[in-house]
Amino acid sequence: MSSELIDFFNIIFRYIHVVAAIMWIGNSLLFTWMEINLLQRDDDDNLIGYMDMLHGGGVFHLQKRKLKPDTIPKPLHWFYWQSYTTWLSGFALLVTFFFTRADTLLLDASKADLPGYAAILISVGGIFGGWFLFDLYWRSPLKNYLVTGAIVWFAIVIGYAAALDTVFNGRAVFLQVGMTLGSFMTANVFFHIIPNQKKLMKALLAGEDHDLKVGKAAKFRSLSNHYITFPVIFLMLSAHFPVLYGSGHNVLILAVIIGSLILIKRMMNIRNTFKPWLAILFGTFITATAIIVAALNTKSSDAPQLDPVALEGQKVFSQIGCNACHQGANTSIAPNLQEIFGSTRTLADGTEVVADEAYLRESILESTSKIVAGYPPTMPPYKTIISDEQADQLIAFLKEY
Repeated sequence: MSSELIDFFNIIFRYIHVVAAIMWIGNSLLFTWMEINLLQRDDDDNLIGYMDMLHGGGVFHLQKRKLKPDTIPKPLHWFYWQSYTTWLSGFALLVTFFFTRADTLLLDASKADLPGYAAILISVGGIFGGWFLFDLYWRSPLKNYLVTGAIVWFAIVIGYAAALDTVFNGRAVFLQVGMTLGSFMTANVFFHIIPNQKKLMKALLAGEDHDLKVGKAAKFRSLSNHYITFPVIFLMLSAHFPVLYGSGHNVLILAVIIGSLILIKRMMNIRNTFKPWLAILFGTFITATAIIVAALNTKSSDAPQLDPVALEGQKVFSQIGCNACHQGANTSIAPNLQEIFGSTRTLADGTEVVADEAYLRESILESTSKIVAGYPPTMPPYKTIISDEQADQLIAFLKEY
């Protein structure tokens, strides 16, 4: 597939994916908020809860009721295509953009020497095999012990991320975990939430009373999706955060993000009945931030010791997002910069140049002046973005990188 066609599909599927996800997650958050904030009334046995909402210049009167066979409203709106469209467009994006360049966009050549098809098998196996295990897990007796079950499930997810990190690059680890969790959410809708709702409607049409057990089964999976929502949003946007996935402690950072976002969502849900919810929410945010900052500033014991200027250059390299494209191995996006200083580079016009200080400075500040063969001129010029001091620091870092 040509690079132009890949980029075209990337635009189309990414836009559809984002719009559908906004609709789906917006619905999920709104319906869960309404469920939590329903008011009770004793004068109607069929009334589960009610609320009134002001929006768009009018008041909406909402009721959640036990349905009787003769009280099925028409039309009755169902919500599932937003979920299916989000997953289908996301998977199409995974296939057309990442799988077509799996050897460079998924794998990390410095971690494992694997062919591109191995990365595809790992990705697909994680998504579909992960759902099979996830579904079996929440069908087990652990579903009756939610706190214990959630903690064990969290540990399994982090173990999965750690396993991925042995072969995938940091960005791919974050995206793969996000895609896997997002797939669990859509599978919950497809295999549990909608089928249980269909069972409920079928029973009502057959003249049977409202079965609350069926509704609770659907609600359990819906709440499962609800608590995964915040981590999935973050992970699907994580390509914009190279300082996090590019860290040597990226799995620890991933664990902190997932755990803290789930806890924050929990505090938001119980704020009406749990007085210290806000203190715990902010405490979670502050603690998570402190752990992540500490992880970002902790170097591994076997890391080379850099002089102070190069060390500052390493920080600049991460802060301005260089490691988003230069990932420690040659990719289809950008070349590897490790041991670049003093090496010979072949340019797009066929000439060769030695990567000395002058070349590095020109490549940073006027990035389109000399394009390395095999790579598109996509790097922006940093002449007006970084200072001369930062440029000196970057060059010092690249000389020791």
